[in-house]
Amino acid sequence: MGGRLNIIIVPDDGGEPRRLRLSTFWLKTALWFAGFLVLAIIAGILSYSSLVRRALDYDRLASENSQLSIENKRIISVAREVDQSRRILAQIIRSLGGHLEVGRSSSSDTTLKAGVALSEVDYADFLLEGDSYAVERIMAYSMPTCMPANGFISQEFFLDYLFPERSHRGIDIAGKTGVPIVAAAAGRVTFSGWTPHFGNCLILAHRNGYMTFYGHNLENLKLVQDEVRRGEPIALLGSSGRSSAPHLHFEIWKDGVPVDPLEFVQQVETAKTAGL
Repeated sequence: MGGRLNIIIVPDDGGEPRRLRLSTFWLKTALWFAGFLVLAIIAGILSYSSLVRRALDYDRLASENSQLSIENKRIISVAREVDQSRRILAQIIRSLGGHLEVGRSSSSDTTLKAGVALSEVDYADFLLEGDSYAVERIMAYSMPTCMPANGFISQEFFLDYLFPERSHRGIDIAGKTGVPIVAAAAGRVTFSGWTPHFGNCLILAHRNGYMTFYGHNLENLKLVQDEVRRGEPIALLGSSGRSSAPHLHFEIWKDGVPVDPLEFVQQVETAKTAGL
């Protein structure tokens, strides 16, 4: 049989003592239960603290993953833009027979090695030995400074480095269907054909690393390898491809990099100055 624990309680007022008899089995059971309860409470507190830390870490990781996802999408978009530019440049190089060098500045006539974009005869009137003004005239003649179409600027050039897909790498010149599109500078046609986005489009290569792009044309008037003079009609303004109204999408590239055409072309008219 289990032992018993006797507890005698003696009142201070001299009253009759009281005796309590407790079974040692139940006393030990109570102590074990109390100890287990204390351990369970401590374990619960530790587990709760761990869960709180994990929840905080989860929120932090979720925020970092969200930022990484945004960065990843941006990197993928940039990679697609670069890949698309490379494909376009590769097509231009093939159209020139593999003789187009882009991506670096050229102080001499090395932009087009075999079969230069312009005939030397085009500059015969300007070549005066020792005349610096003649050299400046040659440079200006090869730069795309001629307004390619009559109309007004409906959308200007801008680059969005965070979201490249929002960039507009040229200017839109709104005009009447069928008006002539002229070459912004003397050059050679390196592409003349159809693309899903720009419809009928045409690309010219010029000296000193310049290239010009003409998109959404109603009709292209020139073929690949054709040499054109500054101001010569090369296409008709239209609304082919993904276009909501007749306009010319015009781009200027220097050494493989898009630049703002409004810094080059002359006689610019915007929608505001046109009174629209």
